[in-house]
Amino acid sequence: MKRVGYLADKVFTRENVRAAWDAYNKNRPVKLRKAFDQRRADRILQAARRDFAAVVANPREKTIFESGKERRLQIPRFAASIAMLMLWNVAGPYIERHIHSMSFSSRKGMGGHLAAAKCSRFLRTHRKDAKYCLYFDVRKFYQHIQVRIMMSRLEAIFKDRRILDMFDAVLRSATGGLPIGYPFSHSLANLYLVPLYFLVRSIKGVSRAFVYMDNWIVFARFKKAAHKARAAAKAWLAGMGCEIKDDWQVFPTASRRVKICGFALHAAHPPRLYRRIWRRTRRAFCVFAAHPTKRLYLSLMSRKGWLMAINKHFSPAFKLPNGGYLWQAR
Repeated sequence: MKRVGYLADKVFTRENVRAAWDAYNKNRPVKLRKAFDQRRADRILQAARRDFAAVVANPREKTIFESGKERRLQIPRFAASIAMLMLWNVAGPYIERHIHSMSFSSRKGMGGHLAAAKCSRFLRTHRKDAKYCLYFDVRKFYQHIQVRIMMSRLEAIFKDRRILDMFDAVLRSATGGLPIGYPFSHSLANLYLVPLYFLVRSIKGVSRAFVYMDNWIVFARFKKAAHKARAAAKAWLAGMGCEIKDDWQVFPTASRRVKICGFALHAAHPPRLYRRIWRRTRRAFCVFAAHPTKRLYLSLMSRKGWLMAINKHFSPAFKLPNGGYLWQAR
């Protein structure tokens, strides 16, 4: 008789291997995608069922420089990526339920554009609640995540010991905290900071908090409440072995823009991008979209998205001497 109610039994199925293979190819360039091979998939399935820790061990290490920062990535091998995605296909929905709705990162449907849209909407509609803003960042957050504390978070969600052993093998496969290059590192990092979110929100005067990984935007009605939130976050992070960076700020939102995920937001002005953007073209398109709601969403588009929209609604009349085009409505 087949056992019912064990999540680990759903991990090691041929259908789950195929789903993990498709998820691996989904966000990769076409030239780097791997065609599905049933024999290779069966070998990965048998190896993961026999010794999951051996399959996910020994990731490749790579160092990149991003925005002046040095980041050390642990990139899993192909078989390890498939095994991790098999685990995440089954366990991921249960973890996502325990992450609050104001936590954004490289997760499905919870990207930076949605964070900027919700933050901008809150600034425009709740000016009294968003009178002051607290911004802070956690220093080297991934490197200071403790496996013991992360496993305690997972033990509160799962009771199947085999699922917990697989997560433990993934977390211990790389040294130095939580690996950055794994498929579900962002979700686990958000799960790690869930208690801090509810601690900050419990402070009287704090109205809303937006979290993008370890970057925090906290809105408060009073300046004193913002400083209390910073002190509480500093104490909580110290107990976890982390610390706040020195560039934290508390400022009134009426005089300065709130920067989140590459957007500069203000209650009295439409949002604008501040990272390498063609502002003249975006501004011209926003003038075309006179409706306030459309104007907000168009300005929150990625550069590729609003350029495609411009090409849909406008056509180039003739080329200018400086190399540009004079646009006219279709």
